[in-house]
Amino acid sequence: MCTLTVVPLPSGAVQVAFNRDESRARPAGLPPRVCQFGTRAAALPTDPVSGGTWLAVNDAGLALAVLNVNPPARAVSAPRPARSRGAVVPALLECESPSAALAACARLDYRAFAPFRLVLVGQGVVADVRWDGREPMVMSRLVGRSPRMFTSSGLGDHLVEGVRRERFAEMFAGGPETWEEAQYAFHRHRWPGREHLSVNMSRADARTVSYAVLDVREADALFTYRAGAPDQPAAVTTTRLPLAAGAA
Repeated sequence: MCTLTVVPLPSGAVQVAFNRDESRARPAGLPPRVCQFGTRAAALPTDPVSGGTWLAVNDAGLALAVLNVNPPARAVSAPRPARSRGAVVPALLECESPSAALAACARLDYRAFAPFRLVLVGQGVVADVRWDGREPMVMSRLVGRSPRMFTSSGLGDHLVEGVRRERFAEMFAGGPETWEEAQYAFHRHRWPGREHLSVNMSRADARTVSYAVLDVREADALFTYRAGAPDQPAAVTTTRLPLAAGAA
């Protein structure tokens, strides 16, 4: 249950924004901190239940995010997973590029996880990896010069995909100079009377619990984390991660 956008900015930076949606009963995530993964440093928040994460950036300028995949209820259920999806991103943080991360992802025992969608951003590329719990894992590469959106919902991804994508297209109809503002407005958006379908969602059992923005620039990455919905007062932390020489 989440919404992710990837937006290239006129400055040359890439901005990744993530609304994390979770059960109201789940403990709050821990704000980002810098950790070491092999020879690479990475900034990432932590889920206290699984010990994993949903969003990270490493000092090679590689950003990674994982979303749930929720097929229609009539789809055949996958076997109960042995591992949390929160372990997918940390397993790839030693990689220096989307290509290296895709190669490492192909070696994962992906069937041990519940259905997931992994998005990798770096070197002008957006890579999309999808495991639906039934068919073999599918990988695709997209050119990173256009805004991209990825979304999911515990109600069923098919119920929110169309309405959120239509809103995304409307809000990003302007030129690149408007995209940063459009991204911020998109992640705050809530339809009165349709809060359960909104990007900034709310329903009886779940809500948007945090809003994070990764601003990946030439020399560093800024990880701004709001420990609450993007339109509500909340604690905000910013973590700066210097990028290694030669990083994308």
